[in-house]
Amino acid sequence: MLEVATRRFADGGRVGTSLDDIAEEAGVRKPALYVLFGAKDDLYRACVEQAVASLADSFRVVNAATAGLPRAERTRARVAATVEYAEGRPDAFRLLARAPYSWPDDDPAAGRALRDRLVEVMAANYRRESAAAGSPIDVGAEILARLFFVMAEEIVRLCLAVETTDREALVDFLAEFIDAGIAGVALGTWGAVERSRAPA
Repeated sequence: MLEVATRRFADGGRVGTSLDDIAEEAGVRKPALYVLFGAKDDLYRACVEQAVASLADSFRVVNAATAGLPRAERTRARVAATVEYAEGRPDAFRLLARAPYSWPDDDPAAGRALRDRLVEVMAANYRRESAAAGSPIDVGAEILARLFFVMAEEIVRLCLAVETTDREALVDFLAEFIDAGIAGVALGTWGAVERSRAPA
């Protein structure tokens, strides 16, 4: 049922999808959905939470598996793994992309907060790796994670939308863009970013 609901919500958004649609496609009666998930918004949240948890687990596995690679290879492997994951689960990916803009009116920050869990997985990894390299970053790690996520999301959109897209060329482009960007930031700029968030 979650798989069907994820596909339906990815296609129609939260507002444009009804429990009747989901029940019919899943081959169950509508009351069964209420018993298992409660209201439509609860089912929507369950779908988004499942997609977030799955992708976050994937990030953790890939980050650990690539930690020992040289930076350029590591970045490319992570971009490729993100694209491959999204290609294998296009409905969950499309749902995550819509979540911040399709959340219940009484909880507009919920979709962003769930996606921020993905950002934090990436940021924690950047913090670990920068500390191990002797140049620890904190605020910069969060910014890098957000940029990675947004740019990877756009590359995945291209790969899913256009069958003739050269996936490897896009992965190479993004990996090289990320690496060149990181290498091109002056130490003083990194320092200014780290000081930009005043302590509470």
